[in-house]
This record gives sequence, C-alpha cells and structure tokens, in this order.
Amino acid sequence: MKGTRILLIVGVFLFSLGASAGQASCTPVVLVTGFEPFQNYTVNPSGLIAEALNGSSIAGASVVGIVLPVDYNESIEIAVRAITLYHPILVISCGLNPRSHDIRVEKIGVNLKRYQKENGRLSFPRRINASGPFLRISSLPMVEIARATRNANISVQLSFFAGMYVCNGLFYQLLGYAHGHDSSPEVGFIHVPLLDSQDPQGMPLEKMVDAVTISIQVSLDSSFVYST
Repeated sequence: MKGTRILLIVGVFLFSLGASAGQASCTPVVLVTGFEPFQNYTVNPSGLIAEALNGSSIAGASVVGIVLPVDYNESIEIAVRAITLYHPILVISCGLNPRSHDIRVEKIGVNLKRYQKENGRLSFPRRINASGPFLRISSLPMVEIARATRNANISVQLSFFAGMYVCNGLFYQLLGYAHGHDSSPEVGFIHVPLLDSQDPQGMPLEKMVDAVTISIQVSLDSSFVYST
C-alpha cells in the first residue's frame, strides 16, 4: 500500500511536469491538491478532482493537480515541494467530508489536530504548530466563490471550521507557509461530499470539478491574486 501510494504521487508529479513543460514561462500556474483514498473510502473524490484538472487551463492559468497522502507530515511536505517547483499564484486544496452533501468553502484553518489511534479511539486535540497562531484565515473571496458556485446550481456552503484532521492540518500549514514566504501563493480549501455512486445524497464528480473550476476562476478574477 505504501509503495502504491508513492507511485501514485510520483506518477501525478511526472504527468504534471510533462504537461507544464510546454507552457510558456510567463503563464501563471494554479496548484490543485486532493487526497488519496483512506479508511473505508476506496475512492476519494478530492483526488479525482485534482487528476481531472491536472494539465487543464483555467482563466489563462495552467493547472497542476497532485494527489497527496492522508498524512499530516507527508501531505504538507509534498505540497510545499510542488509550490517550490511550480511557483503557483494560487493553491486550491480539496478534501473529502463524507458527512456533507454540499461543497463547503473553508475560510479558517485551526491550529488543532487529532487522529485515530490504533485501538480506534480518537486522540486528544493537540496543536499543529506550538508557536503558531490559533487561527489562520484565507484571504480568497470565499463569499464570491460560494455565490458563483450557487449560481451554477451547485449546492454550496461557507464553512468556518475545517475539522481537526489532515484536511485542516494541510490548510493551516499552507496558510502559514504562504504568510511566511515572499511571492507565496494565495491559499484556499474546499471540502467535497461523497460521489453519488458512493452515497445516494452524494454529488456527481462533474459538479465537483465545476465547483473547483469556479473557485479558481473567481479567485483569479480578484486582482490581488495577480498582484501578490
């Protein structure tokens, strides 16, 4: 399983590198991340979204999509590696919220994490970064993203709590990375529901891809993304 996971990640990176090699150097890049399957979820729609958008062009930007492991440390390490390689102006990370039936546009990363122990019990919440602020807030136009998504007849909600698991951990750490480095990308996070093939109240993959595409379009339409 570990070897398969590494091959998947490396494969997506190589495909992304090949897709972007033919782009002009002045073309802005958007990084989209998703996660691999975890626990009993043999398919993770967030990873499918990243794969679907990889190599595409949205609002004049070249999209690189990568699939991350569901691990606090590995996910941020690989994401930062991709940022230093592709120098994106925007990062949209996606993750699965199996209890939601809507697209959830996240606003806040919280400096808390918990994980499931080997005995199945949940750990007590701990800080992700002992010296970091309790909250980090995305500067992307989340209200406008939600409005445009809703206008496309896609069910969407604004969310102010991304949980305390790897999704939130990645979001919080990416916001911290962007804050601490010059010429860093703007960062957003979107939770997606299960596929309609996984849950009768789930959502078709095409709608999820459309929602993430809209989030990129709206963000790139915001002049501050290009000016940072």
